[in-house]
Amino acid sequence: MKNIWRNYRSSTLANRLTWMVGIVFVYMLGKYIPIATLPAAGIEAGAYKLDSALENLAMVTGGQFSTLNLFSLGLSPWMTGMILWRFLTLFKTIKGLTAQQSHRYRMLLMFIVALIQSIGVSSLSEYYQFSQFGDYSLPIVRGITMVVMIAGSFVLMWLANVNGRKGLGGPSVIIVSNMILTFIINIIRYFSEKRLGGLEFLLTIAVIALIASALIWITVVIYRAEYRIPIRRIMIISAFAESTYIPIRVTPAGGMPFMYAMTLMSLPPILISAMLQIFPENPILKELVGKVSISELLGILVYIFLLFILAIGFAYFNIDPTEVAENMQKSGDYIENVRPGEATRKYISFYLNRLTLVGAIYTCLMGGVPLILVWSQQGQISIALLINNIYIVTTLLLGIVEQVRILRSWREYDEII
Repeated sequence: MKNIWRNYRSSTLANRLTWMVGIVFVYMLGKYIPIATLPAAGIEAGAYKLDSALENLAMVTGGQFSTLNLFSLGLSPWMTGMILWRFLTLFKTIKGLTAQQSHRYRMLLMFIVALIQSIGVSSLSEYYQFSQFGDYSLPIVRGITMVVMIAGSFVLMWLANVNGRKGLGGPSVIIVSNMILTFIINIIRYFSEKRLGGLEFLLTIAVIALIASALIWITVVIYRAEYRIPIRRIMIISAFAESTYIPIRVTPAGGMPFMYAMTLMSLPPILISAMLQIFPENPILKELVGKVSISELLGILVYIFLLFILAIGFAYFNIDPTEVAENMQKSGDYIENVRPGEATRKYISFYLNRLTLVGAIYTCLMGGVPLILVWSQQGQISIALLINNIYIVTTLLLGIVEQVRILRSWREYDEII
C-alpha cells in the first residue's frame, strides 16, 4: 500500500489527472446548483426564449442558457474578453502597461462582458417576489441573480486557470465535459421522444455512430496534417539532425476558431435583448433580435466571416515567421539553400500564408456549409452545429492526449540525481 501511495505521489501524470477530475467534479456540481432567486418553473423555463441555437452556442463555452445556474455564463465572458483584449493590444498605449495593470484591465473587460450577458440572460426569467422590498422587489432580486451569475463566471475562470497549472487540458476540460454531457442528454432525449422499435433503434444508432466516426476520422487527419520545412542545426551532429524541421499545420488552431466564433455569435442576441429592456418599443431592435441569430442567413454569413478571420489570426499567433527567423539566425540554424534573416522569414511566410489560407477555407466549409444547407431546408440548426461540436471536442481531446503523451515521455529519461 505504501508503494502504491509513493508511486502516486511521485507520478506527475497521476497528480494532474486527480486535479483534473476534481475540477470537473466541482464544475458539474456548480452546474446543478440553482440560483435561489428563481422558482423552479422559472429556472427551467425562463432563461432563453429568443433562439434555441443560443443554447448550442453557450454549450461551447461551458455555459447553459436553458436553465439558470451558478455557471450559466460559462467561460464566455473570459473568452470574449481575451479576444477583445487581443485587439486592444494593437494600440501602443496598451502595450506600455505593466503585467499587473494588464491583468487588472483584462478582469475589468471580462466583468463588463459578464455584466452585459447577465442582463440579457436574466431578462426573460421569472423571479420570487419579496414584499419587504416593495415595488423594488423585481430589480433587486434580478440584480442579485446577475451578481451570482457574474461571480460564477469568475469562479469558473479561476477553476480553468488552476486546471491549466495543476491539471490537464486547462479550460478545454471544462468545455469538453460540458459538451459530452450535453451530447449524451440530447441523445437520450431524442430516443425517449421518438420511441423507436428494436430494428429502427439499432439502425439509428448505427447511422449516428457511422457519421460520428467519419467526422472524427476526418478531423484527426486534417488536424495532424502538416508541412515540414527541413532545417539544419549546426549544434547537432548526429542522425537526429536529419529529422529536424519546422512543422506548419494546415489547421494549427484546431477547434479554437469555432469556439471563439460561437462565443462572439452569442453576444449580439444577448446584447440586443439587454437593450430591449431599456428601449422595449424600438422597431430596429425588434427586427435585429431575430436577424443576427446563427439560425438566420445574416447570422450564418457573419459566423463564416468570423471563422475565416479567427482561423487566420490563430495561425499567425501560433507561428510568427519573423520570430522563428530571428531565433534561427541567433542559434546558427538555417534552411538549406536559403540565406538566414530576411530571406528565411520570407521563405517561411510563403508556406505559412498558403497553408493558412487552405486551413481557413477548410474551416469555413466545415462550419458554414452545414448551416447553409440546414437553413435552406428550414431544418433544425442544432443538427448543423453538431458537426462543429464534434470537430471541437475531437481537437480538444487530441490536445489533451498530446499533453498526456508529453508527460509520459518524461518517464523514459533517467533521473540526473
